[in-house]
Amino acid sequence: MEAAVQRISPLQQPYPSPVQQSFDAIMPAGIAPLLLFTTMASSERAWSKFRAGSLLDGRLLTLREREIVIDRTCARTGCEYEWGVHIAKFAEKARITAIDIAELLAVPANAGHWTAAEATLIATVDALHERATLTDEEFGNLRTHYGDDQILEIIMLAGFYRTVSYLANGLDLPLEADGAKFAEYRT
Repeated sequence: MEAAVQRISPLQQPYPSPVQQSFDAIMPAGIAPLLLFTTMASSERAWSKFRAGSLLDGRLLTLREREIVIDRTCARTGCEYEWGVHIAKFAEKARITAIDIAELLAVPANAGHWTAAEATLIATVDALHERATLTDEEFGNLRTHYGDDQILEIIMLAGFYRTVSYLANGLDLPLEADGAKFAEYRT
């Protein structure tokens, strides 16, 4: 099988000092930066803008809530690259089980599997994915479980990971070696 050709060449080592510092801040010690990161970092402007929108500080949502939004968004956009990274790196820490992962891939969603707040997150991602808006009822459901700052975070997080999905899918990034694969969890 012929190796895939990168559509945009990733930045190669040695990385410029500011880029290396940003990689060091987001990657565990001794782990190479993701291909998405090195590809984005090939453009100083793109990397700067990408980093500014990440929302991964964990201040407003729990790790589990954040990962449900990210995983559902990436699943709905068919972005196996980013979905696989998040499943491999965060699912266990976020207490997302193999059954949860399969449910996050299922369309339509099985609301009965989730807590009411989690089902609302999934319904929100689905509505944004399908219509790029929320009805008054959908927004009211969000408000039942989350405050205004959290609602803004949820919508921004879904939007950011839709952008990440566009990037990974549009650049046709090969899956990370340790990334999860859709087929491992689809029922």
